[in-house]
Amino acid sequence: METTDKLIRERASVRIYKQQQIEQEKLDCILQSALLAPSAKNCQPWRFVVAQKDKVLIKSIADLMQHSKFVRNADCLVCVFLDKDKGFDYVKDCQSIGACIENMLLTATSLGIGSCWIGEILNRQTEVKELLQVDKDRYELMAIISLGYPLRNSKTKTPRKLLSECVISYK
Repeated sequence: METTDKLIRERASVRIYKQQQIEQEKLDCILQSALLAPSAKNCQPWRFVVAQKDKVLIKSIADLMQHSKFVRNADCLVCVFLDKDKGFDYVKDCQSIGACIENMLLTATSLGIGSCWIGEILNRQTEVKELLQVDKDRYELMAIISLGYPLRNSKTKTPRKLLSECVISYK
């Protein structure tokens, strides 16, 4: 429990990266952890396109975003899709993909790799699908995760609400 709690508390959105390549075994570990997430009826509706070697592709995806600079400097982008042919229930599928993304973020943190969950790109998913050459009808873009070694170790985190602000009641 201590390790899990510590990891959750250490996870932060990282937007400044070193120009250092993430090793394939670490990238595979991050992706493998995504596969271990719970999913409705074990449908595992997530699919990924990983952009790491093709820096022109990373730049092209970044150019579709308002805050593109940090994305452009990431070593790797994991584009997370819902495979509509494998889904069970849209809301539950989205929840499952959220769990899969959180697994990736926590695993990246445990490996010393910075990450950022990017949702801003969703309004440009048609263009992203074209760039990635994925079936526009079968796959729905759910998020892009930027990955890279953090340039600096930041101890400052975005303030969180108090528990008393979020719990409606204890019954």
